[in-house]
Amino acid sequence: MELESGQVAVVTGAANGIGRAVAAALVARGLRVAVADVETDALVRTAAELGDQVIAVPTDVADIDQVRALADRTIAAFGRVDLVVNNAGVGAGGPSWDIAPADWDRVWSVNVGGVVNGIHVFTPHLIAAGSGHIVNTASLAGLTVGLFGAPYAASKSAIISLSESLRGELEIIAPNIGVTVVCPGPVDTRMFRGLTEMAGPPEGGASASEAMSPEVVAALAPMMEAVAEMAKEILPTAQAAEIILAAVEAGKLYETTHPLMSLAARERIDTIMESFGAPTG
Repeated sequence: MELESGQVAVVTGAANGIGRAVAAALVARGLRVAVADVETDALVRTAAELGDQVIAVPTDVADIDQVRALADRTIAAFGRVDLVVNNAGVGAGGPSWDIAPADWDRVWSVNVGGVVNGIHVFTPHLIAAGSGHIVNTASLAGLTVGLFGAPYAASKSAIISLSESLRGELEIIAPNIGVTVVCPGPVDTRMFRGLTEMAGPPEGGASASEAMSPEVVAALAPMMEAVAEMAKEILPTAQAAEIILAAVEAGKLYETTHPLMSLAARERIDTIMESFGAPTG
C-alpha cells in the first residue's frame, strides 16, 4: 500500500512509544490519524503535539464497544479508513505459575483481544472500500523462548499466527488489502526500559533479585546479561516507525526492527524440527 496525503490511519497504543512514533511518521506523510490509548491525558497531549490532522479517541482495545466507537469517531471525523495499526500492548512478568490469572487475562485481552477487536471492527470497512492495510504489532519474543514473561510472549506468538491467517483469508476475499505483522526487537519504549532497569544493577533501594535465592540469581545471570546486551542495540522509536511504514509500502507480511536478533527464531525452529525428526538443512 502506497501511503499518500489524504489517507486516514488508526493507531492504537499511540500515547507513547512505537504507536506515537508511527502516528507522527504518518502525519509527516500527510495522513490524517485517529490515535487511541487508555492513557487519556498522554493521548490528548500526543494529538495536540501532532497537529490538527489528528484526533484523540481514548480507547480500551479490550472492549469491543470502545473499538466500535473508535471506528465511528474516525469515520465521522475523516470519512474513511485506509490503514489500521493494532499496536496497543501490555506485559506481565515472573514465573508462569506465579503470575496472577487476572494479569494473564489482562495481557491476553489487550494483546490478543485488542487485535481481534481491531480486525473485527475495521476489516469490513477496508473490504467495502476495496483497499487498505492492517498492521499488527507482535514481537521477537513471540518467535523465541519468553522466560519469565510467558503471558507477553504467548500473546505475541498468537498475533503472528493470527496475522498469517488474516493475510491468507484476505488474499482470497479482498486481495487489495495487505497485512503486516511486526516483530520488534529492543526499541526505546517504556516497556523495554522497564525490562532493562529490572535486569540492571539497582541504583539505591532493593533490587528484584533480593527476593530470590542465590541459586536462582546465579541461574538467571545469563538471561540478565542477554537483556543488558540487547539494550546496546536499542532503536529509537522514530526509526522503528520508519521500518514499519516501509514494510507497509512494500506489502511485506513479516517485518522486524532487528534482523540479526531474529536469528534466535531460526534456532528455535531448528530445535523444534530436530525434535520432530525432520531435516533442518
